[in-house]
Amino acid sequence: MTTFPDGVYQYGGVPVGVGRLSEIFEAGNIWFVDNDNGSSAYTGKRPDWAFDLPSTAVAAASKGGVIYIRPRTTTASADNKYTDNVTIPATKCMLSLIGAGNGYPAYRGAVNMVPSTTTTHTINVQASGCSIENMTFDHTTATAGNAINCVRSATIQAICLTVKNCRFLGNTILPGSDGTTVTGTIGLGSAQYSHIEDNVFLKCSSGITMWATSGSPMSIIIRRNVFSGMVLSRDCDIVIGISDIQSTGHVIADNIFADGLPNMSTGSYKDFIHDCYAVTSVATGIICGNHFATLTPSEMHTDGTECTLAAGWFLTGNFYGGVTATAPYGLATKV
Repeated sequence: MTTFPDGVYQYGGVPVGVGRLSEIFEAGNIWFVDNDNGSSAYTGKRPDWAFDLPSTAVAAASKGGVIYIRPRTTTASADNKYTDNVTIPATKCMLSLIGAGNGYPAYRGAVNMVPSTTTTHTINVQASGCSIENMTFDHTTATAGNAINCVRSATIQAICLTVKNCRFLGNTILPGSDGTTVTGTIGLGSAQYSHIEDNVFLKCSSGITMWATSGSPMSIIIRRNVFSGMVLSRDCDIVIGISDIQSTGHVIADNIFADGLPNMSTGSYKDFIHDCYAVTSVATGIICGNHFATLTPSEMHTDGTECTLAAGWFLTGNFYGGVTATAPYGLATKV
């Protein structure tokens, strides 16, 4: 039944289209994706008339739109995935892609997405204020590109990105940047005011790369994420490439680096966190409340072997697997 005269519907007693504050203003801009039951010929405006692919819904949506994506499942609970590549153009700011699965995204029972074209980004965010939530990205088949790419340029205002409650699997592409493009499971290039939170990175050679590509990166917050996987499958969990004096307000907080020091044979960094401008960087921020599966008190500084950090970073309350009888009792200090 209709709950508002402008067409927001209610199914089974649960309102659809008023779960997020922005949706109050977007009654005609809420979309549904269901690969097993939907079709590109449908309207995408109702769950029973859903599109079949997220890219089709993005093409139909306008700025501020919200796209709900249904997980793919089989009767035997086997793994089933969306095969798609999505570009959110700069004209579609504040677009949201929301996985409508149960619980925390994992292999099954969640929206699981693999790239259709394995040499391009699975989701390429070119607009500002976009949100990606409750999805799994399996990147094991990719040979280039990022699971999520948000790189600002002179013509692309890719800022204010939110990625939360997602799971990233098996990325083998090494982290880094040439100053224009950025490589990482999540690649951020001058993506100011972005939040990357409550995600899991499993067996990813790169986790998050934050780099200055066009304009000053400011206030990027990376918090409550879990980085894990065998040390030989990881090069660096967080890579930083920022030397701009205007780049301030970054926060890397309350993350769990759940497995040992990355040691990928073909890797370049082999750190938990690596700042590529460790000696000269004047960018500032704070790294606090993080837990490292292994770290010694003297290895969190500019020439560290486990976290390589610029002098501009403040460090408070970070922990490693310390010996309880020996000070500083697992508290990692900057030397």
